[in-house]
Amino acid sequence: MNKWHTLTFLTALAACAGHNVPLNTDFSATTSPEIARSFAIRERYHSPKHVGGTAIFVDSVAVHHVYAEASTVVWKDETGKWQWSRVSEIGPGGLLPIERKMESNRDRLLTAAQSEMLDRLIADHRLYSEERRTIDPTGVGAASHVMSIVTPFGRTTVSWDGRLEGVSGQVADIVLGND
Repeated sequence: MNKWHTLTFLTALAACAGHNVPLNTDFSATTSPEIARSFAIRERYHSPKHVGGTAIFVDSVAVHHVYAEASTVVWKDETGKWQWSRVSEIGPGGLLPIERKMESNRDRLLTAAQSEMLDRLIADHRLYSEERRTIDPTGVGAASHVMSIVTPFGRTTVSWDGRLEGVSGQVADIVLGND
């Protein structure tokens, strides 16, 4: 009888665990060329990359009259608080021959609501496996994005133009400030 209770308890515990069980132990930097380019921007302006823990890295590029690129990182610090950092620059590569220069370098804490939402989203198994959909067609000079997500629940890299939908779109909205 005791074995039956133990088996029932373990079965119920496994069912409750669902899909939110941490599965990833690899917190190394992503090898995406876009994210590597994003890290190079951070190095140029002496801004940390925040590799080695739970983090979301986004490289955004828009080209028309000038080449504009932004490196955005959202990460959980050692106290468990979500931090946000963006370094952006403009430079040659568009229609105008300009010198490369930093456009902005900002850091801030995410709000409590953003942090709670991000905690829920990164634990959602669909983030790491859903089919990606976009809306809002892009025009000339619109930004293109690559987002790499590294969490205890998984790793994924997403590329898109326009507005990303689904769980990954909700993450992108928080990271890019579209919420």
